[in-house]
Amino acid sequence: MKIGIDLGGSHIGIGLVDGEKILEKTERDIVGRENTEEDILNYIHDGIEKLKSNHTIELVGIATPGNVKDNCMENLVNFGIQKLNFNSIIRKYSDIKFQIRNDSKSAALAEQKYGALSKYNDSVFLCLGTGIGSAVFLNKKMLIANRNVGFELGHMIINKDGIWCNCGKKGCFETYCSIKRFKDNVKEVLGIEDISSENLIEVIQRSRGNEELENLINNYIENLIVGLSNIIDIFEPEAICLGGSFVYFKDIFYDETVRRMNVRKYVFNKDFIPEIVLAELKNDAGIIGATI
Repeated sequence: MKIGIDLGGSHIGIGLVDGEKILEKTERDIVGRENTEEDILNYIHDGIEKLKSNHTIELVGIATPGNVKDNCMENLVNFGIQKLNFNSIIRKYSDIKFQIRNDSKSAALAEQKYGALSKYNDSVFLCLGTGIGSAVFLNKKMLIANRNVGFELGHMIINKDGIWCNCGKKGCFETYCSIKRFKDNVKEVLGIEDISSENLIEVIQRSRGNEELENLINNYIENLIVGLSNIIDIFEPEAICLGGSFVYFKDIFYDETVRRMNVRKYVFNKDFIPEIVLAELKNDAGIIGATI
């Protein structure tokens, strides 16, 4: 058996994984919590202990934002801490193999092996959630840069005079098209404070026709298409998979995004538009992909 651990911008998930199946899973929201390195590591340690007590574990895979360096994650710009060092946990479990990988790359591997991207050779995965993570496949092989994790498509600039991003730049793709940013904007427009994502979607559907809300939705889709068009022109993928929290907003965004993409307004090679597909593994992709 394997343990997959997914550290997202809003939650931590720990699962017992057998191939593409998660047999047991625990999750904890971290939104609004004062997270510390010690707090996060203790939660991970307790999760491993619980699963290890009942199962023989051959591997622990950790999927986390940022860049991996010497079992540390750096540049966790949406996570609230500067660095996360896993060496204390790895030393404790010397009989178990550990692997640590960027969270979006992990989710992409799961979708490419078991999910929505399994039939494509050249593809791009976008995880639209707290930010926008990404991965690129050519000939079914994930492209990996030598120095850092690379292929940070969420931080390409789509408006040079735009909104400040947590990374320190202005106008990044994720400042316009992360689901977190969209939800925050909707709450402001509709005068909503604390609400679950599920209930927020219901409120949005009931409020369709509200001019400010329709402008938010329209602007989100237009900015998403600009980002997708840039990705298409650079990589010419057969498919782009949209994952993360975006999949739960399918009825609000997906069909209209596909329709407008097919107008070929922005792309260079107008004779071909890749398939725009939704992730199939949803929030389980990071846990499963961490173990691949």
